Amino acid sequence: MKTDSFASRCSYLTALVLLSLSIQASATPAEFTGRGVFHFASTEGCPPDLMGGTTGNNAQCNRIALDLPDAHASLDTEAHTIVISADAAHDSKTVIGDVLLHGSGIASDGQRVPLSLHVLLRRSGKTWKPDTYVHSPVRGKFDDIVMPPYRISVREGSTERVLFTAKQARDVLAHPSLAARVANYFVAVRPSDAQNPSANDITIALGVGKVSKSLMRAGFTSDESTSTDLNQLLTNGSWGLKLQALSSHIPVWVVQRQLFIFGLEDSPLLQDVREHGFNKQDTLEFGARNGKGYLRYNDREEAFPGAATSGYAFMQDSFIGLILAWHRKPQAQTTAATVDTAQQSAQ
Repeated sequence: MKTDSFASRCSYLTALVLLSLSIQASATPAEFTGRGVFHFASTEGCPPDLMGGTTGNNAQCNRIALDLPDAHASLDTEAHTIVISADAAHDSKTVIGDVLLHGSGIASDGQRVPLSLHVLLRRSGKTWKPDTYVHSPVRGKFDDIVMPPYRISVREGSTERVLFTAKQARDVLAHPSLAARVANYFVAVRPSDAQNPSANDITIALGVGKVSKSLMRAGFTSDESTSTDLNQLLTNGSWGLKLQALSSHIPVWVVQRQLFIFGLEDSPLLQDVREHGFNKQDTLEFGARNGKGYLRYNDREEAFPGAATSGYAFMQDSFIGLILAWHRKPQAQTTAATVDTAQQSAQ
């Protein structure tokens, strides 16, 4: 009996040790190093969930992107902390990386709409310089903000500096104009065709009123019904995302970062635009015909097996794509208006 009792106690203690190790293992932060785009699960849903669709296999919609080989990120999904760092010194124009968190809020018309907090990170010496943007498909203030409660910090030397607490993030999403004032510029979004404002075709301009300058035209086309789930459409259907430069002054780094974030930078077809940026009237399009992906730049085209993945990421993570995806929602208000928030094409 004593032997059995001793064996039982040993088994019990062993189980406790294994359970403790399991708990410790599950609490270990995820570490990301080097250039890449890293996604992690959203506890508050993803934009397609609010647009009459489903995320399918894309529920990992929050994002950390690291632009440089010496960049690092530590993600603790239990403590809800994100810490970004970099080894080398960089000038103030170099993007180290970004964090994109998805949430939602109630708009003035009572609809719950997707909202995203986008924090773009640069560093000069040891001092970090964050730019903060809010992505939203409609303008205005928002109530009842739902947002994953992450604290975003950066390493400055041997210390950490908190850029955003969970409360600060919710406050910025509730009042996007706060981010616009910090960024010190405005992006206007309007229908490309004033006679057909319900068309899923928009023009993005920088500035306000008569001093605004049109930069890009963006459109999403598909023969499928707007009730077709976006995930299903992009994977199996026929669709196209078209971006046309309306100016030759779109910064090259903005173009390069778009190609990096959305999985387009390795295409030989885009070598020229990757190196020199867009000329006025240059057109970049990608999509699928009956589920077979393609990529087209001006008058040249190539097969693009990753079209569905890139298209989904663009429609979910880019503020341009978020507006285009929202316009597919049958009950969405599709009359575009000036967006008085610091939404941006750097993405």
